[in-house]
Order: sequence, then C-alpha cells, then structure tokens
Amino acid sequence: MDTPNRFRSHLLVARNLANRPYRNIATVFAFALIAATLFSSQYLTSGAQQSLDAGISKMGADILVVPEEYAAAGQTVILIGQPNSFFFDNKGFEKISRIEGVAKASPQIYIATLFASCCAAPVQMIAIDQENDFTVSPWLKDAGVTLGKDDMIIGSSIIQNIDKDLMFYGHTFHVVGVLESTGMGIDNSVFVRFEDAYVMADESELKAVKKLTIPPGMVSAVLVKVDPGADPAKVADTIRDQVPGTKTITPNGLLNAVSGQLGAVTRILFGATLAVTIVAIPLLGFISAMVAHERMREVSILQALGARKSFVMRLMLAESFSLAIIGGVIGIAAATGVLLFFQDFIAFTLKIP
Repeated sequence: MDTPNRFRSHLLVARNLANRPYRNIATVFAFALIAATLFSSQYLTSGAQQSLDAGISKMGADILVVPEEYAAAGQTVILIGQPNSFFFDNKGFEKISRIEGVAKASPQIYIATLFASCCAAPVQMIAIDQENDFTVSPWLKDAGVTLGKDDMIIGSSIIQNIDKDLMFYGHTFHVVGVLESTGMGIDNSVFVRFEDAYVMADESELKAVKKLTIPPGMVSAVLVKVDPGADPAKVADTIRDQVPGTKTITPNGLLNAVSGQLGAVTRILFGATLAVTIVAIPLLGFISAMVAHERMREVSILQALGARKSFVMRLMLAESFSLAIIGGVIGIAAATGVLLFFQDFIAFTLKIP
C-alpha cells in the first residue's frame, strides 16, 4: 500500500504544479529573488575574504609601507592591481629594515604602464629588488625560474605565454613565468627587476609615446615581514613613528577596507531580501488560501477515495516545498551566472579582490 500511495502523491504533485503555471511561476519568482540576493551577498563577502587570505599568504608580507598620501592607492594596487605610480625616499627603506621586530624588508617600485598587446587596459608593473625580495623570489626558486636581464614574471590574468615578449614604454621584456592565481591585484600585475625598470625609464624618452620618470633613490612601497612572535600592529606603529610621512597597511587593515567597501552593497542586498520577504510572505499566504479554497473539492474526492488527512497535508507541503526548491535553484543559478560573468567589473567597481 505504501508504494502506490507514494507514487500517486508524486504524480499528483507534478500534475497540480503543471495545472497552475502562472500562479506557480509567481511563487517561484519570489523564492528565486530571495535566494539570489542572499547568495549574492554571501558570495561577495566570502569570495573577497578567501581571495584576500590566499593573496596575503602568497605575498608573505605582514606589513605594507607606502607614502601617507598614497595609502588608498597602495590598497588598490594590492587588492585589484589598479595601475598607480608614487614614490618616497629610499632612505625610509633603510630605516625600516633596521627597526626592531622587522625580519625582512623588500622595496618595490610601482609603475603605471601604458597599453600593451597583452591587455585591454594598462597594467601595474612592479619592479622588485631581487637582493631583498621575499615575495616573488621564493616562487621563482620553487619553479626553477631565474629572473635575468629584461626578464618578466606576469600575473595569471595577463594574456601572454611563457617565452613570448611584451613591450612596455618601448622596452621589450621576455616572459619567463606566470604566477599562480590569487584573486588579488598580483594577478593583474607584471614583475621586473629594479635594473631593467631604470633602463626602461631611460629609454622611454626616445622609444615610448610618453616618457617614464623614476626618481633615483626613491621607492613606492616596502613590504615587511616581522620576526616570529613579534606583533605586526606594534611594529607598524614603530615604523610610522620612525619614518614620518608613511602609512602602514596590514592584512587586518585590508580586511577592514574590503568589509567597508562591501558594507553598502551587502546592506542593499539584505535590504532587498527583507523587502522581498515582507512582500512575499503575505502574498504566498494569500495564494495558499486561494489554492486551499479552490481545492476543497479535490480534497473531498481524495478523502472519499480513502486518503487520510496526513496524506493530503503531505501533498500540500510537497507542492510548496517543490516550488521553494525550484525557485531557490533558479535564483542561485542566475546569481552565480551574473556574478561570474561580471566578476571583473564588480571587483574593479567595488575595489575588492
């Protein structure tokens, strides 16, 4: 007896859903909208958090030191690779490297490039000091790659293959490696040696559309790794005190910045979810009441045929549950498609990884 009843209940659910398409479409749409907004907010928040964790762990830095007036620009370079150029006195690097609690300090020069054949937009060039670098060099060592004269390492989002050439400011670089994806600005950046960046700048007046100037004795940022057991926050405070005019950016600071940038968006999404829910609940209740009234005859027939009240109740719940599942799946699938298709635009607009 149980098997036939189970079969008939599934059949009845399918037929009842098919017989009321317009009403059920409205119900599915309400569930889809709620699921899409909730999923989108969670996706943005958790996705940015995971990318931030992965990117910071691969950078290996506990603190990023930049000129105070370019703190926001330094954050966007790290988070999304938005091209920027800024400098401060290299003597600051020397002071930082001698501060108590600093295990390693690695200076970098940020160069906002012109358009290149690899990319639809300018990319961030980062010149590294191989003698002190602890971000890219370990990857080079693990991959068995040597960064020599006019060699370049590119991020995973740069459209180019190893052993090909790229030209920036009229200077040709040879691609020798592609970094693993991090979901952060590193993916949209290219890395060269200090020496080659200076040569490129010297040649740019004759070879490039626009002259590139890299002030001698200046760097853009200093990446700091603290000693084991040292408090990055306290070391950051010491750096700001001893090197005036600088701003320190820590992983917690980046996380707070991302949370702040996402705050308005998630509030809008949660507000939309709340609004849809407030409208949908009475609407679904009204629809359910109408359905119950219309189906009194059907219920009477089922009971006359021997169906128990529990069977009728399960039938009604199965229909509602099916609509909720269908709406949820459609909403999540639609939200996933939109978020994946527009992920670069979303990341750039919100300045998040």
